Amino acid sequence: MPPKEARQPRRHRETSRPRVPAHRTAPAPGFSLIELMVVLTVAGILLTVAVPNFLSLTSRDRVETAAYDVHHALVLARQKALAKRATYRLTILPGGTALRIERRQGTDWIADPSDDIVLHEQVQLASTFAGDPENTDLLIEPQGTIRAEDAPAEFFFTNQRADSATVRMVRTGRIRTWTH
Repeated sequence: MPPKEARQPRRHRETSRPRVPAHRTAPAPGFSLIELMVVLTVAGILLTVAVPNFLSLTSRDRVETAAYDVHHALVLARQKALAKRATYRLTILPGGTALRIERRQGTDWIADPSDDIVLHEQVQLASTFAGDPENTDLLIEPQGTIRAEDAPAEFFFTNQRADSATVRMVRTGRIRTWTH
């Protein structure tokens, strides 16, 4: 064993980890006030842009929904007329806020189905059957065609924002729906 003086001092391996000062503390959890203010400002700007677009979208959707409700009511009345070999009537109720499908039984009209089709209150309905805006009854014959005096049947839907949709049924029973 070599004498104590001749011994080489021990070398420590160098590590790749940086030394952390002993006085450093962990950051506090949460967000600073400035970070919160920035997030709220960005959210406010996004909301001011998104809300009007969302409102116009829902307004347009109401018109489209009303048009498709009438489209489906016409399809239902036509299918029932064909299936039961009976005359059906689609009636626009006073005020243009609802429709009723009825089946002729003898001299009476019986609601079939029993529930009326109610349109959204912010949607206005106008209709013409063979160009007559006063006629509110559309007769669907047992063959699935509409009465010649009623052809073509057109339903126009609008709202306060001038969104619109049209449903048209021709004599043969073909139904077409489109939005403007």
